[in-house]
Amino acid sequence: MTLWSRSHSLQRKIIAAIVLVGLLPLTLLLAVTYIEQRRALREMTGANFKEVAVEAARRIEMQVSRGMNEAQQLATTPLLHTAVTEANRTYEGKDTRSIQGMIKDWQQRWRQRDQQSEFPLFINRIVTNYLIRWHDIRKSDYIGILVTDNQGALVVSSIPQVEYFYGKTSWWQAVVKGGSPRGYVSEIAFDPGFGTHVVIVAAPILDDTKPTVIGTVTILLRRDTIFHAIAEVTIGATGHAMLFSSDGIPVICPVMSPEEHTVRPELISALGGLKAGWTVAADDSHGGQNALVGFAPVRFGESLAPGSLGGKQWITVVRQDPQETYAPLAELVAKVLLFGLLVLAVLWGTGLIVARRIARPIQLLHDGVREIGSGRLDRRLELKTGDEIEGLADAFNLMATNLQRSFAQIEQRVVDVRRVEEKYRDLIEHSPEMIYQLDRNGRFVHVNKMGLEKLKYSLDEMLSMQLWDLVPRGQEALVLQYLERLMAQGRSSIETVFLAKDCQPIDVEIHATALIDQERGGLVHSRAFVRDVTERHRLERHLQEYTTKLEQAVSERTQQLVASQARYKALFDLVADSVFMVDPNGMIVAVNKREEQALGYAEAAVVGRSLLEVVLSGYHDSLRGWLSDVVSGQRKVSTQEIMVRHAGGLDTPVEMDLIRVGVADQLLVMVQLRDITDRKRLERQLDTYREELEDKVRERTREIEETKQYLENLLENANDVIYTLDTEQRFTYVNSKIEAWGYRKDDLLGRPYLALLSKRHRGKRLKSTLDIGAKQVYEVEVVTRRGEPRAVMVSVSPLHGVEGTILGVLGIARDMTETKKLEQQIRNSEKLASVGKLAAGVAHEINNPLGGILNCLYNLRKGTLSPSRQEEYWASM
Repeated sequence: MTLWSRSHSLQRKIIAAIVLVGLLPLTLLLAVTYIEQRRALREMTGANFKEVAVEAARRIEMQVSRGMNEAQQLATTPLLHTAVTEANRTYEGKDTRSIQGMIKDWQQRWRQRDQQSEFPLFINRIVTNYLIRWHDIRKSDYIGILVTDNQGALVVSSIPQVEYFYGKTSWWQAVVKGGSPRGYVSEIAFDPGFGTHVVIVAAPILDDTKPTVIGTVTILLRRDTIFHAIAEVTIGATGHAMLFSSDGIPVICPVMSPEEHTVRPELISALGGLKAGWTVAADDSHGGQNALVGFAPVRFGESLAPGSLGGKQWITVVRQDPQETYAPLAELVAKVLLFGLLVLAVLWGTGLIVARRIARPIQLLHDGVREIGSGRLDRRLELKTGDEIEGLADAFNLMATNLQRSFAQIEQRVVDVRRVEEKYRDLIEHSPEMIYQLDRNGRFVHVNKMGLEKLKYSLDEMLSMQLWDLVPRGQEALVLQYLERLMAQGRSSIETVFLAKDCQPIDVEIHATALIDQERGGLVHSRAFVRDVTERHRLERHLQEYTTKLEQAVSERTQQLVASQARYKALFDLVADSVFMVDPNGMIVAVNKREEQALGYAEAAVVGRSLLEVVLSGYHDSLRGWLSDVVSGQRKVSTQEIMVRHAGGLDTPVEMDLIRVGVADQLLVMVQLRDITDRKRLERQLDTYREELEDKVRERTREIEETKQYLENLLENANDVIYTLDTEQRFTYVNSKIEAWGYRKDDLLGRPYLALLSKRHRGKRLKSTLDIGAKQVYEVEVVTRRGEPRAVMVSVSPLHGVEGTILGVLGIARDMTETKKLEQQIRNSEKLASVGKLAAGVAHEINNPLGGILNCLYNLRKGTLSPSRQEEYWASM
């Protein structure tokens, strides 16, 4: 970082350090705050979007279900039921072709009526007027209501702008031919006849005597009804609800046309679950990136006929512009940034003050040290800061004093070094051996006086010569090889012959070392000590003469060694272990007396046999491997435990050591065997005692673990919240049932008990229980982690110590919220049941006379009754 470069002063670095120390946690806090608040905002907003989507789905379901309920109510109306029954009677006794011809005739008459806005004369006006009055009540929601018979022909309609025959439509086939008397809801489709989008809601008309469909009641529901139910659901300025099909096709959107939506596969897969929820969509179909989307399926109160809604499901989707969704988060980040800037300014000011107080003594120290560095060693620093800077100034003062003393000593050392240099130069020049120095080309650079005297050349003559100029003709190649070895290895030796100026040969031995340039890798120069070995060669010839005499002395010494061997044999036999001497093939060469006593094998009987005959067969491969290791050069094999066989046939455990003896030509292996029978017996007894003790420890540990696990299961699997408090009313234990209230066990440990209660229950009840040491049962209101109040029945009792002192409280809390809700629901249900019975009775009393009156009017209008029957109808009405 440039902030810490040498170009900046210490004061700036201190200020920057203080600012960075405060800036790093501030930045971390901002990042954590942003991430956590974004997560919380996303989850809270997603849950809200889900609830809004559920509400929108409920609105749509209510509109469609209301149309379905009214269609079913019309299907049970006696007036319509009678009209459909009379229409179906006209088909009795006719075949299919006759029925189709009849329908085509009536259809032609329907299409050829004088005015398309009026009903033809053959339509039942009484039932039609009844249907028109019903339609007028819901004219804003319905386009029309029509009734068909069991052949799909129109019976009555609330509007004349409809077709006559519907036997081939999908909704009529699903209701009448579907096989089960269920209602039908179509997709939202554009109807050219009405110039608007229509939702068809059809309900079957059932026969009174048998469960068969005799006709249908169909309501043409306006799309605007569902559109208004969707459009009324808004969130903020840009949030709104939409209606999608389960395959991801937009059906209704109050903001954009369905064709303008872009739906990605990720959003379709999220909607395909047919469950209420929310998600983060990469594209919310309105161009919003990474937007929150809530969705909920539209669930109708009763099952629909197959093919309803085009074989799909409706799903409400709620979305909002991401900028509006995350606007509170941006405002929070701006506030935190403003606060951070204020903190940064405070840190900068504080750092400036502190840096000045620290940097001023350091600047004085720096100036003083610079003067000392310039050579004023008598300069002393006077700083009184009472901290490490003052100590550093004292150290510099001490350093200056030491430097004065050191400089005086260095000057004396320089004089001494020059004196030593002159001494060594004199030693080289007057050395009794020839010393010369060569450059990288093999040319002489320096030759001492002894070299000049031996070779009888002057110094100038030697400096113009190369090393191979001094050797006899034919040996130049050997000298060049010697120089190459010297450059490669750094040091080298050679024996050769130098020819003096008077051609006198001198036998010499050269020992040279090379000085290599570590950076460039080349030879700088080499220095050699040349020794005159002429006299040594003469002595070597004399040495040869003494060799014969030495061999005679060796013979005499050999006889002495034979005597010593006898003495060592006695020691070998008396050693405490059984010893076998074997050759590299494992053949026994010798044994000691102890072996005969321990294993019973006589030396005469066992020598010449293989050691494998003494060792049990299970250890043969291992023994061969150990012998191979010793023969191949290993000095000794670590102690091994094996089984050997006594001469009497008894198997005996022993410890074995293999030791290499002799040299390659006379290699032997010494095998030492120690009887460990008693030790093995003691080890077996010890293992038996240890196993018994371990079994007892494991059994006791298992019992303790089972008891602990049993107690933990009792507490953790209880249906009530069980907890303990200390004398400060803080949780010391709570079981996992607390998670039903949204809390985690680790979050509550150490927290006060009153933090879970609502404000109106944070009294002194628990403190009085701890003081008086009595058990209590009371009801309180607990607030869950999500803020929901829960009615709880609490039973508490104090916990006593060994000496009777109160250590805390044991509590059992039972959630009574659902019980209270069920009791309230039962009371409400009883009230609603009473109201429903009253309403049903009133409706029944009104519908019965109205049905009779309508039937009488219908028969009077047909004109088929006799005068006496007509008077009877008028009298009854």
